[in-house]
Parts: sequence; C-alpha cells; structure tokens
Amino acid sequence: MNGESIFDVIIQGYSSLTRSETRVADYILKHKPELPYIMSKTLADACQVSEATITRFCRSVGCASFNDFKVRAAQAISSDSTSGPASGYDLYGDIQLEDSLEQKCQKLYRVGTQALQQTLDLLDYGAVRKVVDCLYEADNVYCFGQGNTSIIAMDAWGRFSSITSKFHWINDFHMQAITAATLGAKDVILYFSFSGAMRELSELGGLVQKTEAKLILVTRFPNSPGSKFSDLLLICGADEAPNQQGSVAVKLGQLFIIDVLFHEYCSKDAKTALENRERTLNATAPMLL
Repeated sequence: MNGESIFDVIIQGYSSLTRSETRVADYILKHKPELPYIMSKTLADACQVSEATITRFCRSVGCASFNDFKVRAAQAISSDSTSGPASGYDLYGDIQLEDSLEQKCQKLYRVGTQALQQTLDLLDYGAVRKVVDCLYEADNVYCFGQGNTSIIAMDAWGRFSSITSKFHWINDFHMQAITAATLGAKDVILYFSFSGAMRELSELGGLVQKTEAKLILVTRFPNSPGSKFSDLLLICGADEAPNQQGSVAVKLGQLFIIDVLFHEYCSKDAKTALENRERTLNATAPMLL
C-alpha cells in the first residue's frame, strides 16, 4: 500500500465494506491502542461478528491475515506517535528534539506521575487482597517475565527476598517451562507482561493449567490472550505505543504494584517480616564500605 497507514486504508475503503465489516472498522478506529495485543476472537466478540468476518475484513483492507493486520496497526500507531516535527523524535507523545533539558525533565516527570495515577485508578483492591493471600499461602512463588518485564520480575523477587525465602526468579524461558511443568498445588507464578500477548506466556499458561498451581498476571490489558490462563489479574496503568517498549512510565506502574503487594504481604505477619528484614540487613551490612 506504498507505506500508507492501515487506518487511512480503512477510512478510504470504508464505503466499500459490508455492514458487518463496517462494525469492525468502527471499533478499530476507536480503539487503536488495543490492536497490537488483541486476539481475533476478542475483536470479533467486541464487534458482535464472527471470526470469519474479521478474516474477511483483513483481506478487504489489503492484509494477508489477522496477524499481518496487527503488525500494520502497530506500525501505524508508532508512526502516529512519532509524527509532528520532521525530527521524528517524539518517543513519549510530546517530547521533541528541540525541547530543552528542563522541558524534557518536566514532560518525563508528568508522564511518570500519570502512570502512577493511572495504575492507582485501575487498582482493584479486592483483587490485590486475593493476590496477597495467594502469595502468603504459597509454598513457592516464581517471578517470571520476558525481555524488559523479566527485569521487573527480578525486582519483585529482590523486594520479597528481604522478608521471605520462598520467592524465586528464573530468567531463562526453558527453565521457566521446566518449572511450570513441575509445580505443586501450593506453588504460584507471578507473571509480568505489559501486553499479556507474549507467546511465552501462553506456553507457560498452558503448562500451569495442567497442574494445580496458580498463575497471577500483571498486565495492562485485561482481555489479552494471556488473561485466559490467569487465576488472578492485576492491571497496571500507563499506555505504551509499540515504539516505546520498555518505557520507564510502564515500569513505574509495575513497580508500584510490586510495592503495594509487598507492604500488604508484610501486614499479614508484621513481626516475622520485621525480624527477617533485620536479618537481611545484618547479612548485607558488612558489605558496605
């Protein structure tokens, strides 16, 4: 399509779409940020059409498949977020190449505080309590993620390791899969995934479902493919375009959730938590210069 945005293609060809296809087009144009992470069935349900209609729609707008459409949608979203000045530097929605250092700092600060506020607004306190109960009653808690979110998973492990030894972090996907396949009834996976649409998450989710263990998912999208494998779900705030992968704003939302879980967990047995914090402090104190 000569580099043309998929959204422009939809608008230009709107009049030639069937009635059911226009329902898909209407939904897509109103929910652009969801598109890179949505499943065909989820989109079909949202538009009240069949999955076959989704397939026909994709072909009508020049895409070979639904996955091809999602790739082009992600590219279009990225292009939208980086349009503006010719510099093409707009990584966070309004930061421009000509901005002064002070302006960049102010804008990044605003993005960070907005991420925290969005996460707070989306927080389901009932779900938080259930997650903490699940973590507290577990024999083992395995903190998993892929790529950038594996670092967040490591932070969760590090945070909880100061009060309990039952939290673990595994970075290698093969070892994650081996662990997931051998989980016990009182084991838990705490999985971090902004999109909830990682193939690894679906693979691990399928393995966990064959056991009696539980999977807790921290994600931005409650209707993502990975959510169907989760026993409990926590939503983190901050939106992220495909070209902003690993943004600090998203990490802030995820770290905020970790901190909330940590403090609520400590309140379950404050005496033991304080004793263990003292032990870990004493263990690391001699290492300070």
